Amino acid sequence: MDLPGRTLTPRRRAAPRDTSTAVMWHDLNVIALGMGSWIGPPIGAAYLIGFFDTTDPAYLVMAGLALVMGLVSIVQRRRAVADARVVLYTAGAAVFLGGAITPPMVRGGLWAAIAVLAMVGALLLDATGRRRFIVFMGLLLVAQLAWPVLGRASLSDTIASLVVSGVCFFLGVLAVTLTKQALEDSERIRLDIFRRVPIGLFRVSINGEIIDANPAMCHMVGWKAESLVGTRMADLHAVSDDWRLFAGSLLGDRTPQRFAHRMRTSDGSIIWARGYAQAVHDESGGVSYLEGSIEDVTQRREIEELSRINAERFRAVFELAPIAIWEEDFTEVASRLAELRSSGVTDLRAHLAANPGETQQLLALVRYVDVNPAGVALISAHSTSEALTKVVPESPSPDLLSSFVEQFMAVWNDREHLTREVSGTTVDGRPLDLVLSWASGRSEDGSMDLSHIVVAIADVSAIRAAERELAALISSKDELVASVSHELRTPITTILGMAFELRDHADEFGLDETRQFISYIADQSRELSNIVDDLLVAARSDDTLAVHPEAVDLHDEVVEMLASNPSDTQPEIVIGGPVLAWADPLRLRQIVRNLLTNARRYGGPNVTIEAGHESRGIFLRVRDDGAGVPTADREKVFEPYTRVGGDAGLPGSIGLGLPVSRRLARLMGGDLTYRYENGSVFELTLPEPARRAAA
Repeated sequence: MDLPGRTLTPRRRAAPRDTSTAVMWHDLNVIALGMGSWIGPPIGAAYLIGFFDTTDPAYLVMAGLALVMGLVSIVQRRRAVADARVVLYTAGAAVFLGGAITPPMVRGGLWAAIAVLAMVGALLLDATGRRRFIVFMGLLLVAQLAWPVLGRASLSDTIASLVVSGVCFFLGVLAVTLTKQALEDSERIRLDIFRRVPIGLFRVSINGEIIDANPAMCHMVGWKAESLVGTRMADLHAVSDDWRLFAGSLLGDRTPQRFAHRMRTSDGSIIWARGYAQAVHDESGGVSYLEGSIEDVTQRREIEELSRINAERFRAVFELAPIAIWEEDFTEVASRLAELRSSGVTDLRAHLAANPGETQQLLALVRYVDVNPAGVALISAHSTSEALTKVVPESPSPDLLSSFVEQFMAVWNDREHLTREVSGTTVDGRPLDLVLSWASGRSEDGSMDLSHIVVAIADVSAIRAAERELAALISSKDELVASVSHELRTPITTILGMAFELRDHADEFGLDETRQFISYIADQSRELSNIVDDLLVAARSDDTLAVHPEAVDLHDEVVEMLASNPSDTQPEIVIGGPVLAWADPLRLRQIVRNLLTNARRYGGPNVTIEAGHESRGIFLRVRDDGAGVPTADREKVFEPYTRVGGDAGLPGSIGLGLPVSRRLARLMGGDLTYRYENGSVFELTLPEPARRAAA
């Protein structure tokens, strides 16, 4: 079967090099066994024919060297599996060294056994050593048979030597057979594990061809083993260079390396594979092949990618959200609540109410992990760290503590979400009206994920302020209705009373009384008209409220206004000569009338009207010697429907005179202000006619 888009030609399976020695032995081990295998037979043969004396230093040095190299070979082994080469050689070297103290009759047989064992070790080291083994065995037999002829040993010693040699040779062959069986069993176990392990395993030659692959690897790529072996590993990759570059990095490194590549299966689909691979070296240090493990992580990668996308989306929402968001950790809170539950607490709310210190302890266990820029701005913090450390004041308000109690109750009752209004403060102490939304997700086991609590906080201070203002306006509306009713009722009652008297008893009154009644009716009608004028001005917007300014004399306008609005107490007029201003005559008289009405109602008994010129323009002041307006209320008097002082239980003025007057003044290019100078001073400023004409 070929991969889509390319042709795969299965090659004959390449036989791996015999690397058992490279796998099992260090270079020093190989040298030790090699030297020992060739040192033992010559020295043993030379001793048997009498060349060495048992006390000869050269013999002792060579025997000691053989023993040391045998021990080194054990220490330098790479695998924990016992090897007959080490066992045979080390045993032979030990016996060889011990020959110096053995009886002469046995000595010859022991040396023969040593030679046999040494040559068996040589045979196991190199398969081509069989010929050398036969040659050495022949030499030993000739030497032993020649003893009687040369007179160097008795016939009984020779027979004993041959018997011992035969026994040792048999033991050596038996050891080799057992070792071979153990190795075969070990290889069988390895192959069984290789086939049954659920993770893909593979071997790849240095030229990139697959030498072997277990069933898990074959199943992963959708190929049969016989088709996969001989295929180039790079051809299984969606991008061939991925494997080539990775394999190149392995050739110069002896440590396993991790890889994650896209691979193409037999049906053309792309999967993500992840695993480890390493280079296997032979006794000369060269790379024999590459081996490794591999598994299909496509589904895991999809989940990881989805998690990454979700995390990025959350982070984007978290950072860019216009409302403040805190990420908090309630893990330690949950642990403490579990302790309380195990101690017998059943009603957490009652327990916290009875133990305020417990609430503070739970509050200290909340961990503030992160906050978005909107949260930093909400509490006027200078940095994220400051927003995390100062989100809760050192001395939280009862309302704030109550909101945390509700959060603890949500954890106690396994509730994922709660919404609550709470009062808070900024870092600099400015009060805030907030709506808090507390939410927890669920873990795979269905439990609440208390390590990632999301708390969204919306600032509703403006809304609450508007609601309070609306409530105040509604209250003012009620007061306005009562005030308007009172203000209108007085002149209307007078007008109606006088009119009914004239209608019903006109013939009973004289001419003077009739004129007086008519004068009362006219005065009250004028008062009623003034109230209606103020209401109309207050009801209109600036765009629809028209003024028609012209050059007017303030002195004349004040005198005319006083004449048309007679009163028992007339103000003192302090205006030296004509004072020309740019104003609407009708609106100017309305302003002055309102200022005088305000002074009569709330000021002292002595009222003065002043007018004149200043550098900033024309002014008209109405003074009285009353107590004045409290400092905190000096701007409030210019707000519609606002009355300062007086009995709140009784209806008073409408509260429109001063607001309407300031509005009219500003529409004419001037202003109306208040100050206290040994009494109340309301000052009207207006532009001069010359300046307005030039403008």
